[in-house]
Amino acid sequence: MVRRQLRPKPLLDEPSLRSFLVGHGVKPVHMSKIWRHMLANPDCPLDEIPGIPDRIRLPLKEEFTFLTSTVATTLESEIDGTIKLLVRLQDGGEIECVLIHHTGEAEDPAARQADRCGQRDTLCVSSQVGCRLGCTFCATGTMGLQGNLWAGEIQEQLVHARRLRPVSNIVFMGMGEPLENYEGVVNAIRGLVDVQRFGVAPSSITVSTVGIVNNMRRFMDDLPKIKLAISLHAPTQELREQIVPVGKTFKLDALMEVLDEYAERNSKGMVMVSYVLLAGVNDTDECAQQLCELVKGRPVIVNLIPYNPFEENVYRYETPTDERVDEFLKVLSEADIRVFQRRHHGRDIGAACGQLAKLGRQGPVRDIENFTLEKERAPQAPARGPVASSRA
Repeated sequence: MVRRQLRPKPLLDEPSLRSFLVGHGVKPVHMSKIWRHMLANPDCPLDEIPGIPDRIRLPLKEEFTFLTSTVATTLESEIDGTIKLLVRLQDGGEIECVLIHHTGEAEDPAARQADRCGQRDTLCVSSQVGCRLGCTFCATGTMGLQGNLWAGEIQEQLVHARRLRPVSNIVFMGMGEPLENYEGVVNAIRGLVDVQRFGVAPSSITVSTVGIVNNMRRFMDDLPKIKLAISLHAPTQELREQIVPVGKTFKLDALMEVLDEYAERNSKGMVMVSYVLLAGVNDTDECAQQLCELVKGRPVIVNLIPYNPFEENVYRYETPTDERVDEFLKVLSEADIRVFQRRHHGRDIGAACGQLAKLGRQGPVRDIENFTLEKERAPQAPARGPVASSRA
């Protein structure tokens, strides 16, 4: 993909700033000084930053800006205080990030899963403008891929969010597949954990991937202290291909193999596995049993997410009833699988899992495994009910 062109460039983008300084014969050690000052004094003109060589003052001001993006709109949930930010990029593109507010109270009257509660705000960031993977339950997939975010643009989402509330954790679960924008995401994370910039604890950052197997292994080598989460959504190869089209390329067996490798390297030894429940598609007792078979003996925590509807889902998915979710959860729990149900955060403002998108487009994204798919062909929803496992 051709890289999006930005001018001026984002000051927080380390590769760009490093290249600029080296090109002007200035040691990269000045980067930390520049970032520290601008994060503390965001309105300071770049040519007035103290302690930098005079010969780069004017070129720095001409080539960079502290923030290339602006917050166009903010919406706050009346239900739980979650805030969705519509961020307008320099080139006119738009992304969304979400400040997920955890009230500290257990949702269930019996205080079930109270151990997972605690008052805090988690920032869910986007890594791409849109997404090309076309997961059938996800609003972002209706946009197609318009471009990768620069590392600096990803960090700017934290700058915008911190102006509203303190941020405890960061999750790469917004728009886009993070590991398809590998360099941008890795450089952004290095900036987030840099004590001269944001100083976020590595253990407070989670990157969720649909299973880009080769880049998962790279990520484990490059950023071993950052947590990975896997978006699974189906217990068998055949059903996963229908719900998550990229599953045709990255097979379930290969994904489970990398999961095992990650768990072995991870000191805590637990891997978060996300599973969106679609009524009548992947929420049956048989699917629950197949999921138990798939993850049994593996150090995973299954995160069940009842489907969050959005207007333009051509597959017409429905949210399972509370009773069906409880039955699915019960099957896993009785099999000694660690499992919990994710709360709906910001559902009333379209900020819940799977709802992030600039809606208004018509029709599905082409299957990335079949770019000769005819545009006139009507989308087919996955079959209702269980699908036989393709495992031997």
